[in-house]
Order: sequence, then structure tokens, then C-alpha cells
Amino acid sequence: MAKMVTVNLFDVDWTPQTCQKLSDTLDEFNQLTLDQRWRGDLRLEQVLKIPAGLYPNMPAVYHLDFVKKREVGPGKLGNAVPVSGIQMRIDEDFGEETAALYVPSKKWLLILHNHSGIGPTRMAEYFNAVDPGSARQFAYSVNPKLDPTVVARLGGLKNITSVEITATVDALEASQSTVGTALALATKPAHAQRVSITLGANTGKKKLNFLSSQSVKSMINKLRAQNDDVSVLRVKGEDPTTGKKDQVINLLEHKIKRRFGANELKVVDHRYTINSRWDMLDRALLGWI
Repeated sequence: MAKMVTVNLFDVDWTPQTCQKLSDTLDEFNQLTLDQRWRGDLRLEQVLKIPAGLYPNMPAVYHLDFVKKREVGPGKLGNAVPVSGIQMRIDEDFGEETAALYVPSKKWLLILHNHSGIGPTRMAEYFNAVDPGSARQFAYSVNPKLDPTVVARLGGLKNITSVEITATVDALEASQSTVGTALALATKPAHAQRVSITLGANTGKKKLNFLSSQSVKSMINKLRAQNDDVSVLRVKGEDPTTGKKDQVINLLEHKIKRRFGANELKVVDHRYTINSRWDMLDRALLGWI
């Protein structure tokens, strides 16, 4: 079976207190030198602004390339030679890249998924750290784009009776929700890597009790942003638009994504080229608009 890669579509939001649009923040990062762009182990390697009309039917976009520092990486392997280390200078490390594309007119962020790279939550944290220590406020968030009808159903869902979750402990903690953080704290002492749990309001066939709708929806919305670190996210409750009870919404089935063959990416010096990764993001965008 041919190896596939996935482009995921996200919505970018920010609070009214955030001092500028994300496009202005990307322009600000672009003015910094590479050594000034480090935020922890992350750096925005490239910011390439593409004006509308340069490519047919394409709006103005930003091509982005993030890199995550890796102190330990793979070895060099020969056909008849034992695996060996890759020699680097003392100030060098491995860099794990993640390509992205931002569409200011739609506030969309497209990410070419890289399991070892960075995801939407860390990208939002990076954007928010454009000016550390200043009085300016930045509060960007990046959330998976869902089928609009599913979003409306989730927002209107009443009397929630159960929630099923399977996620990594890191995803639960990163959600920064009251319930998610509590679950992460409870499972960490066992050195668990992944947690599967059902929160149920009732026992047996009783249906008189309900979960806290506000807490559950807050946790769900924050877990949605954790991408592939969350593999199950189902909520059951009463849908007032239909009057039906025990309606199940499987949120992960409705995330908008597009899959391509990995062989569509060009390899040079044992790396996927950034231009071929950006081209794949462009093609995904054209399919959605």
C-alpha cells in the first residue's frame, strides 16, 4: 500500500484583546533574523507571502515552514555498512520540518501533517510568543475545521449523557481544560501514554442525570485542536432540533482533510523539498475553495 500524507484544515481565531491580525504577526516574524525567531525548540524557518493572482484562482496566502529542534535523530545506514552517527558541528542539531499555509481572507491554516513535527496547538503558542515580555496581548488559537452542520449540532446539543475519549496524556494536559488537565494528572503517576475513558452521567438504563454541558463542550473544543493525538472523541446527548435522545456525534469523523500520495513530494538530499510541500498545500486549498 502506497504511503499517504494528510493536509488538515484549521480555523484561526483570536480574542478581541489581541493587538493585531495573524498576518501582521507573520510579517513581524519575517522581519526577525533566524536566530531571533527561536521560541523554545521551535523556529519559523520561512515566511513567504504570495499575493493574490500570482497563481490562478489563489487568494493571497502565506507559505510557512516551521522547524523543531531534535537533539537525537536517526543514524546513517549503508547497504553493507553498519549504521553510524551523522557528524555535526557543536552548534547543530537535527531539524524536523512542518509546512503550513495561512489564508488571511478566510483565517484558514492548512498543515501538512508530520507526526514528528509540530501541530496546531504549538503553532498557536508560537504565534502568541512573537513579542515576549511586552505589554501587547496575543491570544491566537488554531482549531480543526469541522463540517458546519456538525458544529451547529454540537453547539445545540443539550442534556449530554456521555463522552468517550481516547487521547495521549500530553493532549489531555495541553487542552488546558479543567477535566482534561485533571485526567492527565490522575494518569501520569502510572506512566500512561494514552488514555481511553468514558464519562457517563448514569448507570444502567437510567437517563435522569446529565454531565456539565459547559465543562464538556469546553474540553471537547480544546481537544479538537490536538490533531492526531486524539483518536476518539464522541459525545452523546439530546438534540433539541430533532427531539431525539441519545444522539451521538463522532467529531473526528467530520474533520476536514485531504490525502495525497507521499510519492507526490519531491525528495532532494533525503528531505522532502519545501516547494513540493507548499505545492501540495496549494492544491489542497484550491480543492476547498
